[in-house]
Amino acid sequence: MEKFVVDKAIVEQFEYYQNMCSLLSEFVDSTFSSPATLEKIEKWEKEKGVNLPHQYKSWLMLTESSRILGGYIELRWPELGSFDAADDVIIIGDVIGDGEELLISCESGKIFSFFDGEMEEYEDFDDLLKCLSGYMEHSAEKYLGEDWGDVYSRKFES
Repeated sequence: MEKFVVDKAIVEQFEYYQNMCSLLSEFVDSTFSSPATLEKIEKWEKEKGVNLPHQYKSWLMLTESSRILGGYIELRWPELGSFDAADDVIIIGDVIGDGEELLISCESGKIFSFFDGEMEEYEDFDDLLKCLSGYMEHSAEKYLGEDWGDVYSRKFES
C-alpha cells in the first residue's frame, strides 16, 4: 500500500491560515483542533463507502476541525448529507453561518459550495482555501488597515 503524503500546498495553506488567525487574534477568535490520524480518516471512508479527496484528507491530518474568524469560516470533520433530496454529498463546513455549505460530491469528489439556490464549484480543496482566504484578508484590512500585508510580512516572513 502506498504511503499517504500530506499535500504540500495544503500545508502551506494551513500555515497561512494559522498565521492570519494569529495576526487577527486580538480582534477575533479562531481555533484549530488536533489533527486526525490517517487510520481514523480511512475508517470513516470505509464505513461510509466514499473516498475523500487527497487534499481534504491532508487538511484533516493537520486539523480535524477549525473555527476561523469567530466562526465566519468553519471547516470540520466530514458528514454525509443530502443535496437535492439524495444522500450524495459530504458536508465539510460552512461560511458566515448563514447557510452557505461547503460540500464534496460523493460521486465525483468535486468540491463546491451551495447557498441560496446557487452552486459554486472549485478546482480542488486548495482552490477553496484560496477563495476563503479572501475573508481573512478583508478582515485584516478592516482591523489593521491597508498595510496589513506589510504587518504580516514583518511578523511571519522575516
